[in-house]
Amino acid sequence: MSIISVIGGTGMLGAPVAKQLKADGYQVRIISRNSQKAKEQLGGDFEYRQADLQDVSSLRLALAGSDCVHINASGQSKKSYYQNHVVGTRNILAALQGQSLTAISMISTASAYPEYDDRWDNRYKLEAEALLKESGHPYLVFMPSWFMESLPLFQQKNKLIHIGPSTQPIHWLSAKDYAKTVSNALQDNSCRNLRMPIYGPEGITMKEAVNRYAKVAQLTVQTMPVWLAKTLGFILRDESLIDAADLMKHYDRIGEQAISHAVRTETKLDQWLGQVL
Repeated sequence: MSIISVIGGTGMLGAPVAKQLKADGYQVRIISRNSQKAKEQLGGDFEYRQADLQDVSSLRLALAGSDCVHINASGQSKKSYYQNHVVGTRNILAALQGQSLTAISMISTASAYPEYDDRWDNRYKLEAEALLKESGHPYLVFMPSWFMESLPLFQQKNKLIHIGPSTQPIHWLSAKDYAKTVSNALQDNSCRNLRMPIYGPEGITMKEAVNRYAKVAQLTVQTMPVWLAKTLGFILRDESLIDAADLMKHYDRIGEQAISHAVRTETKLDQWLGQVL
């Protein structure tokens, strides 16, 4: 049985991937900074190894014997994003030196293109991707659009915060559909050395998606201009609010690329809302 090590396997997007891989017959190893906490969250069906992305020695021990590695890195600030995506990927590859993998994969974003590297998250994703390409291992870069699971993150008490005009359609996808796509791709040995855009089945603006979520969840919607969100972020010293406002402005400017070969998932937003609310 092939061993897949999932780095970041307890997160909102990493956990569904780990569970899908397990369901599809892989022996899944969860690499986490706290293996006991990870086991309490995910249960006893997985193997657990403790490691830190900033510690090559711990990664080398944790990843030993892996046939495949999936990286689900995240970050809460510009600094942590760089450390986890760029430095972390560099450390993972150093830890894997001398090992032969069937594949190494990472989650990126649908907007990770050189022309959009004015956003630091896109830039760091591209740098991490370049490291995978240079490693000599067969690689896959998954480029999903916005996740439906991100909508609850806009909730504050009994209302949803909508930032910006949000005029661009977004092909929302569910984490479950994304996990199936990742597992299917990793099982297909002919699917290697690719960037894989992943879009949901229908284009819906952020504003419309927020309104639909709010209606089902019986919440009110508060719309906030980008400039006001940024101002509040500076006053409150809230980096996440400043970044969210900048991201909304950025996405409203660039939108999604029209890509004919993008993988299309099946679950529609209204279906997902009926399942989770």
